[in-house]
Amino acid sequence: MKNQLLTFALVASVGLASCSKEDALNPTSDATGFVSQNFVPTAVKTTVTNTYPSAQVDYYVLQSNSLYGANIVLSNTESQVVLSKTGEIKEAFTRITETELPAAITTYLKGKYASYTFIHAGKKTSGTPITYRVEIKVEDKVYSILFDETGAVISTIEGKKGEKGGKGMGAAVSQLALTDLPAAVQAAITGYTFKNAVMRLDANGVATYHVHAEKDGKIWDLKLDASGKILSSEEESKNDINITKTDITTLPQAIIDYLNKNAAGWTLKNAVSVQKDNVAIHYHVVVTVGGSTQTYMFDKDFNYIANAGKGPKDNPSPANFTITEITKDNIPSTAISYLDKTYAGWALTKAVSVSKDGAAYEIEVIITVADKKYKVEFDLSGNFKSAHKL
Repeated sequence: MKNQLLTFALVASVGLASCSKEDALNPTSDATGFVSQNFVPTAVKTTVTNTYPSAQVDYYVLQSNSLYGANIVLSNTESQVVLSKTGEIKEAFTRITETELPAAITTYLKGKYASYTFIHAGKKTSGTPITYRVEIKVEDKVYSILFDETGAVISTIEGKKGEKGGKGMGAAVSQLALTDLPAAVQAAITGYTFKNAVMRLDANGVATYHVHAEKDGKIWDLKLDASGKILSSEEESKNDINITKTDITTLPQAIIDYLNKNAAGWTLKNAVSVQKDNVAIHYHVVVTVGGSTQTYMFDKDFNYIANAGKGPKDNPSPANFTITEITKDNIPSTAISYLDKTYAGWALTKAVSVSKDGAAYEIEVIITVADKKYKVEFDLSGNFKSAHKL
């Protein structure tokens, strides 16, 4: 049971608790990533014992002297609980099966990750609103995806299975409030309006923080380490929908490394970055090797796309997208029905019809529901494809 639970839990890694010099405690975790109860605050253990009196419990550390996790095993359920050092339950997730996920989530997963393997899922059982956490594997990568109660994506964190010492992705993901973030991270996002945050631990117990925040009317996806250093930042469109192509003359280093290894002697002929809502979604690179021309496609993380065309020498040119703004009356009735059912009281901010290489492709809408904003995508018949919380 414990081995199965480990894949569900927010797995703490060896040496995690020793990462903070500010913490007087210096626990050593065992091979599973759990720590001795001697290094867990009494308030945490008291809450767990009172809430789950007959459970098998294993503890781990998310943030030293701040946040703790407990893996809970009862006769017919498995749960993961995150607590503050004072014993307050910050969140609790209970394991569910793939078939128990809302239809919007499974539709999104099948459309976005066609060949995915389901690993596990959890449903938040503490407080409101309800959220879902799903972990899937696609080839050598593992994705931890957080969804809200409507099935809209809140956050996606990506890692590689087996990275860092062969212990697997080691992804410990917890939705955090602003006050849960380390002081250095809070300081780094001064001037931003905080929206939400997720923490990930790699297999060595090193934390990174994925923060959604707003500044000057723009939404940013920020990745920071515990010292507050911003490792990456991507702008997310808040009120608009756009797909653009940009000529680039300087290739990302990862693409250069790939070409050096697989197309020795290459010379850049041209390259294009394709962005959707200001975020790069793939790269199209044409090089000459000797007297021949070769074309390569790379995804947003600079990984070579092996099946983009018939082969690296004849991959297709990047698609041309055009966007036409439409009114609510032009949105398919099936899509309107979905919005009415899922987002009661919604108001339209913008709707567009997207064409790909001259052919109609999909419908995208941005809506507001009270103080929340969503971007929802439908096929041409109005069938739901995906939703993202903005």
